[in-house]
Amino acid sequence: MKSLQNKLKMCALVTVSFAGVANAAQVIVFEGPLDTPSRQRISANFAVNRELGRAWVDVAIQSADFIGEALPTVDVVMRRVDGLHYDSARKQALYQTGGETIVCAEDARFLWSTDLKSTGQCLLTPRTEQHKVDDGFKIREQTVAKVVFEAQP
Repeated sequence: MKSLQNKLKMCALVTVSFAGVANAAQVIVFEGPLDTPSRQRISANFAVNRELGRAWVDVAIQSADFIGEALPTVDVVMRRVDGLHYDSARKQALYQTGGETIVCAEDARFLWSTDLKSTGQCLLTPRTEQHKVDDGFKIREQTVAKVVFEAQP
C-alpha cells in the first residue's frame, strides 16, 4: 500500500513538473481527498502579507453541515505558488513567469479595511474528481478536491 502511495506521489510530482514545463502558467496548488463530498465545499482566494511582500493561495474547505445554531466549520490551507509575490509599492499580488509579470490581485480599500480584489488574470479553479483507490483488499471510488492556478497573459 505504501509503495503504491509513493508511486502515485511520484507520478503526481512528475506530472506537475512536466505541466510546469509545458505550460508554466498552470499549476495545481492543492489536491486532497474530501471526506464527505456531498457536505463539503472548496474555494480558493489570494492572500498576502503586505509587510513581508508575500502572496499565496488560501484554500478553504467548508463543511455544509448546520447542526442547530452552529456555524459550518472552515479549514483553511495556505499554499505557496512559485513566482507569486506581493509588491507593496504597487499594492498588487504579482505572478512572475519567464520574463512576464501578471497582476493577479490588487488592494481595494473599503471604509477602514483593505481587501484583495482579483483582476481575473490569474484564475483559481476549484474542482472535484473521482479517483479509483486500491487499498490492497478492494477498489473503491474516492472524491478528490483540486485547485488549479492558471495565469492568463
